[in-house]
Amino acid sequence: MNEWIELSRQRCRQRGLDPTQISQPVFQLSEMELLEERERYHDILSVIQYFADKTLSMLSGKPHLIIVSNNSGYILDRHGDQAYKSMVAEFGIHDGIKCDEAFMGTNVVTLALEEQMPIQIIGAEHYHVLLENAACYCVPFYFPIYHDLSGTVSIMTSVEHHNHTYLALLSNMVDSIERELSLRLTNHNQNLIQQLVVNNMRNGIIMTDERGIITEFNAYAEKITGRNRESVIHTPVFPFEHFGSYFYQGLKYGKQFENIELSFRYSLDQNYVCLFDLLPITNENGELLGAFAQFRDITDRVILERQFINAEKFSAIGKMAAGLAHEIRNPLTSIIGFFQLLQQSNNPQKFQNYVGLINTELQNMKQLVSDFVVMAKPSTPERKAIPIKEFLQDTIRFMDSQAILKNTSIRANFDEELTVAWIDPAQVKQVLVNLIQNAIDSIEKNGFIQLSTEQDTNRSHFKIIIEDNGVGMTKEELAQIVNPFFTTKENGVGLGLSICYRIVENHKGNMTATSRKGIGTRFEVTLPLS
Repeated sequence: MNEWIELSRQRCRQRGLDPTQISQPVFQLSEMELLEERERYHDILSVIQYFADKTLSMLSGKPHLIIVSNNSGYILDRHGDQAYKSMVAEFGIHDGIKCDEAFMGTNVVTLALEEQMPIQIIGAEHYHVLLENAACYCVPFYFPIYHDLSGTVSIMTSVEHHNHTYLALLSNMVDSIERELSLRLTNHNQNLIQQLVVNNMRNGIIMTDERGIITEFNAYAEKITGRNRESVIHTPVFPFEHFGSYFYQGLKYGKQFENIELSFRYSLDQNYVCLFDLLPITNENGELLGAFAQFRDITDRVILERQFINAEKFSAIGKMAAGLAHEIRNPLTSIIGFFQLLQQSNNPQKFQNYVGLINTELQNMKQLVSDFVVMAKPSTPERKAIPIKEFLQDTIRFMDSQAILKNTSIRANFDEELTVAWIDPAQVKQVLVNLIQNAIDSIEKNGFIQLSTEQDTNRSHFKIIIEDNGVGMTKEELAQIVNPFFTTKENGVGLGLSICYRIVENHKGNMTATSRKGIGTRFEVTLPLS
């Protein structure tokens, strides 16, 4: 018998306790106080219950009772054999009573709390005769990370089942309980942080399990979809019209999606535009766990882009209108002047001259308007199978006379494998004539222009390349060449390259240019072969 047990027995004798009879409990919690204390220890009691059930299952077939007390010795919970629980209740040992020497005499709970160490009392070591057939073991616990709560866990059994390993079993149980509580606290904190982040971020978040059942639906997802979290949580995600099919493909086939633009409209004044991303979630073994999706709200950006595009359109319309008005004003001024001269002149010869000049100016105005219409809305290409080499040679012959006037030669370098292309010959010729004429105009004298062709690697497109060694352009000039009415020529209108660009675009092709001031310019016209 150790010294703490002996000292306890002495105190019991000094108090005059009758060893043959256990007195009524001195201290006992009311029902409300017991409920409050159990609530304070709620997480600890739930973890202890888990480990107590596992321990009792290993000790099945023998009468055992596991008792949990708080830091003052009040019993908060009991687990174990029902018959044994009823038997000890006859001694007054039940939930809410305080285990102290004034009531129970020498007991493990009081000594474990006093000494803060594991205690066992076997049979006759108890003060009361009624407990001589009991073997009791108790280990104190203290969990500073869990609200500084402390108390004891005890095992009570019969003397015949006494085993010294029970103290070690209880100590291991307390260590396991502390680790589990620490893990729960960490998970709880992580969940709080996750919920704080998820619910306050300006992205909609939806998560599902591997079956497509929604497990997370944050506040911003509610805002974007117009659905309440409580109404969709634990329900399938697939019925959602906008993104249910993406979840299906992600969960069924492991597909990932990124930057899918979705539009949610609920009324005339409530519309959201989002970029949608979806990622299947797998574990380290590649097994599907669920899917994660987010909606990035780009409504403000889309509105600004549309406003900017509209502003650019109006600006372009304004510039084109101003350019057209300027180009028409000059011939109109001439025409008005000639009419005034006609009114003042009776000379038949001058009359004919003025009429001829007026007709010339009117023809120029007609051509200008026609060019403007083609630039603004070129006609649909009427594609034909054209022998491309012959077509280009005819175009070169057509422009040769213009080049000779500048002592300029037009060279040809054709891809012999390129034989036929489906193009509108009239429109493409207009493009090439315009580009060759610009090249001729950029050459001061003794220059050369090279027209060549080449096919891309998969034989789906071909290029017509026109290079010259003219005066070239600056970066600033090159950036504006397709803008209507921009020109570097003294008498130019500035519609030619705009028309070329629109014709090529209508052919589902593209036109690019590179240039260096004082070196020359290179245009590449890329067109589909068929």
